[in-house]
Amino acid sequence: MPLIALGKKYLKYLFLKAQLLLGFFFYLSCSDSFVEYSISGFTMGTSFNIKINESHKIDQIKQIEYSIDSILVSLNRQMSTWIEDSEISFFNQSRSGSPFRISDEFYHVLKKGKLINNQTSGAFDYTVFPLAQIWGFGPKGKNSSKSPDVNEIKNVLEYIGTDKIELDYPYITKKHPKVQIDLNAIAKGYAVDIIHDWLIHKNYKNIYVEIGGELRCSGVNKTGATWIIGIDTPINNIVSSKNIYSKTKLKNMSLATSGNYRNFLEKNGKKINHTIDPRNGISVESNILSVSVKARSCLVADAWATALMILPYDEGLKVATEAGGLEVLWILAEGKEGFSQFSTKGFYRK
Repeated sequence: MPLIALGKKYLKYLFLKAQLLLGFFFYLSCSDSFVEYSISGFTMGTSFNIKINESHKIDQIKQIEYSIDSILVSLNRQMSTWIEDSEISFFNQSRSGSPFRISDEFYHVLKKGKLINNQTSGAFDYTVFPLAQIWGFGPKGKNSSKSPDVNEIKNVLEYIGTDKIELDYPYITKKHPKVQIDLNAIAKGYAVDIIHDWLIHKNYKNIYVEIGGELRCSGVNKTGATWIIGIDTPINNIVSSKNIYSKTKLKNMSLATSGNYRNFLEKNGKKINHTIDPRNGISVESNILSVSVKARSCLVADAWATALMILPYDEGLKVATEAGGLEVLWILAEGKEGFSQFSTKGFYRK
């Protein structure tokens, strides 16, 4: 073989080897290139955790933290029933039938909530506040060892329903003087959306935003991979993330989970779940232990997770499929201590 031909082959070999090495080092540099910044604290009666992954140092991280705190304070001042002088508290305390002006964010949540109320046949309803109160939940929950009787529930049901509130931007009006709002099942999801979109607007691509277990992710985690989210085993009083039942990938999506294994009361020796069916006023008793919902918007995922805890599995599957844009995981009680799960086709899709 001519020496010149051997030289060309050898040079080609060296060139290919160099390309492979370069690719290998490029992979290493990319996989280790992200610096993760975490911001955490407390809001809406729970904790929040935010992660931002960047390939360079973020000099203004303190300013970002301050801005996020300001956003959360503002939303609380609008929609927290635990703050006596918030917008929602003033509305709830009033018996007036006159138009009541509210902030844009507050109005947006009510409008979206009314749509989800229609889609879920009334299973999601933000006028549930008085029902939660007589069952012993919320900031003014009735302190009693007994459950409310049939007549008390019947009386309260007279002013339950999103139809009892008229929306006429930027005003809302009570159609019954005793109607009151509780946004606990939708406001956290909305806050997640607001913070997520604010960070995207600031050109951060790889982000994780979580408030009280409701979350939304975009881009990738610090290893450069798609975000992987754990779903808790629905066991009473477990510590979140210490007992994971399942995991799912979350790529530019939101996830919200609702369950009866954390928030409940004991009355007459019986467990009373915090999930109240707004259509009949009764604390829900079913074999559904938790529901996890994937959606583009965390507001939507949050509200639907609550509604699907109320609806029987078959009915919930039907309405969620009809609504579109949702993927759902149900964890059901199986026997005395076992579990079974059912999910829509796309819930575990990569």
